[in-house]
Amino acid sequence: MSFWTALSQLRTIPATETDYDSPNSEELLEQIRENIEALFMLLLDTGDSGSATSNPPNDTTGVLTDTAGGYSTDEHNGRTLFIKSGLAIGNLYTIDGTTATTLVCTGDNLYADGVRSGDTYKVLYDLKVNTDGHDHDGANSKQINASIDQAALKSTTGEVSQAATAWASKTLPGGEYGFYPRIKMDAVTSQQYGATICYQPSTAHAGWTSYVTTIQLWAQSTGTIYALQRYIQASGEVFWIFILRDKLTKAVKSMWQAPDHPCFGNGNKPKLCPHPFLDYDSETDEIVVINPAKEEVLEMQSAAITEADDVPDRGLLQVIAEDYEIDEASEPAWPDVPVTVGLPEDWNEAWLERRRVRPIKMKIPQPKGLICRSLKKKHTAEEL
Repeated sequence: MSFWTALSQLRTIPATETDYDSPNSEELLEQIRENIEALFMLLLDTGDSGSATSNPPNDTTGVLTDTAGGYSTDEHNGRTLFIKSGLAIGNLYTIDGTTATTLVCTGDNLYADGVRSGDTYKVLYDLKVNTDGHDHDGANSKQINASIDQAALKSTTGEVSQAATAWASKTLPGGEYGFYPRIKMDAVTSQQYGATICYQPSTAHAGWTSYVTTIQLWAQSTGTIYALQRYIQASGEVFWIFILRDKLTKAVKSMWQAPDHPCFGNGNKPKLCPHPFLDYDSETDEIVVINPAKEEVLEMQSAAITEADDVPDRGLLQVIAEDYEIDEASEPAWPDVPVTVGLPEDWNEAWLERRRVRPIKMKIPQPKGLICRSLKKKHTAEEL
């Protein structure tokens, strides 16, 4: 019997079984082992487990593949892979890399150790090298946001902009999980700007009959108006930037950015809310989708902060508009990993009680006509 399969059989060990005149027995030693395993589970279990869906490669890449894993990139880095069954049962490996379907233990030959397709595993907090206790860094601490399938509820922000044009309706990031948006203009000016909570797209679309959180924006002359919304999330697997522009002139009409897809909190159905632009006209407009890497986002966020206390910080969309341009020669692939599209019905109670939740996840289908591109930095005057 093992703790991993027979938790109900655990029992305490009376002192009368371990005093000096009590004989050792196989049952007592087994019970001690099972109780130690129970402590490992209670203190170190991340909640993630599965089984290998193919044999690991017979080399030191240390790749365990589980096509049903659904993990986020780098989610389990620094944690411990524990093999629960098969010839390698009981083996522990340090995880160096995580993708949606693989756990990578660089330098370990899992195949030579006996790991095979069908062997079950668990992911533990760092059992092998974390000898100085939990460090609360999010990787080896039992925090609520430790595993992507039971992630912590936290807050983030998303943003939408509108360049000089008629009133236009936009879907706000976060939807039902969002707070009241804040707005700003790109410059101090006497020109008029407008923002109102309204749902008045100029053309009908599938999302009309689904609840969405929208805002109407309008900027006069050459200005741009921005709306920033803070919202509750448990996700952020893929960062999304949507750019609406004129199909012929390539002039940008509106931009949208958030660490979640627009359908998140806005019906939670990507086919009903494939993009945030309710006034999109496929005859005259085109939509560019950009999914920057984490490092690119951090660089943009850093550029948004101004040290001077008499100069306002820029928003992320303002940084993109002023410092970057679309790399028209790029052809990145559409994201092919499951992303969070919604939270369970009891998300608000879970947030208040600081308990774990299981977000709703799915792969986002690529809508027809949306163009995938990357960003590149604009050349400065010194570089030209």
